[in-house]
Amino acid sequence: MAGASTAALAAAVSNAGALGGFGGTDSSPDELREVIRAIRHMTDKPFIINLYLDRTEPYVPVVEHEAALKTALAPVHAELHAGEVPNPVDLFGKFDSQVAVVLEEYVPVLSSHFGAPDASVMRALKANGTRVIATATTVGEARHLASAGVDAIIAQGAEAGGHRGTFAAPVEQSQIGTIALVPQIVDAVSVPVIAAGGIMDGRGIAAALMLGASGVQMGTAFVPCPETGANPAYVRRLLSAAPGDAILTDVVSGRAARLLRNRLVNLLEQHRGHRLAFPEQHSMTRNLRKAASAIDNAEFLPMWAGQGVMLTRAMPAAALVESLVAEAQNLLSYSLASAPAVRDRAPRANRSTESPVVCPSARKRQRRVQRARRHHQNDVSQDALESDDE
Repeated sequence: MAGASTAALAAAVSNAGALGGFGGTDSSPDELREVIRAIRHMTDKPFIINLYLDRTEPYVPVVEHEAALKTALAPVHAELHAGEVPNPVDLFGKFDSQVAVVLEEYVPVLSSHFGAPDASVMRALKANGTRVIATATTVGEARHLASAGVDAIIAQGAEAGGHRGTFAAPVEQSQIGTIALVPQIVDAVSVPVIAAGGIMDGRGIAAALMLGASGVQMGTAFVPCPETGANPAYVRRLLSAAPGDAILTDVVSGRAARLLRNRLVNLLEQHRGHRLAFPEQHSMTRNLRKAASAIDNAEFLPMWAGQGVMLTRAMPAAALVESLVAEAQNLLSYSLASAPAVRDRAPRANRSTESPVVCPSARKRQRRVQRARRHHQNDVSQDALESDDE
């Protein structure tokens, strides 16, 4: 998740045998290059850089909405001595200039949010030896990404923290839970599928692998690690979160994202009618967020978090990876030892999987054991701590 990921965290995760990453969307090309080189200084293992694709439509100012938001935000700016409410701007770097750095630095893996890079960029990345993965929130999006030539697809369930990766479906039609989404995407595409959303421990990993995923992506679980760049107040709130704290809303950034409820969310929800586009909405609070961060005030920080937030635990990244792998392997070994002789046959990959019919088949237990063994040999993969995912 952008703001929480650091070069140190990415390197620690990769050194532990997983796939560490950095959320580079809000980095300038020079900053991104510096981070990539810092990661390489700390590890010789593969890692991921995560970037947002550029918006497809220009920002159209609505003067009345901007003025109303300034009026609404002025009192809390004064409360935190944050200065004037700033004018809206596009906060993020341009994808073309960022991906140029990815190419120049021969980054091992690029993950994209809000779709796949265009054909020319894909060709350049493939020629460079860079693997490309992208996020899907529906079966239709997964099929689109597969046709674009991505090497793997992140199946982002509705439980995930950070921004929704939705790019080809209405948000209200893309809120599919991980346990339902993963097997449908697995059956719909031929490339590996990475499960994301609500996965916090070995139980979630084992479940994802048994659903057909080739790996998992975890963000919220790694935010409390000491290598994180997250504000200490944000980490404390994660570790003390209550059920229902992680809510999905578009009022903070202008795009649907899951985060912990606080005064910032409540204030902006009261003025939903004046919400700006993404990311200009998010830019309106940049001075406020900076002031809140300086005094460790969690009430005005966007604390991206998934619905599994109550399962967070504070430990070094390497120790967390080790625990996650051990937990998953123990569960998978137990399931193999107690597996029944009857298994289910999933629908063929080339048939519609919007409402798949799973038929029981009296196949030999040995085939199920072999397939599950192949699954649990996969490493746990940990993306850019962004979701979107953020």
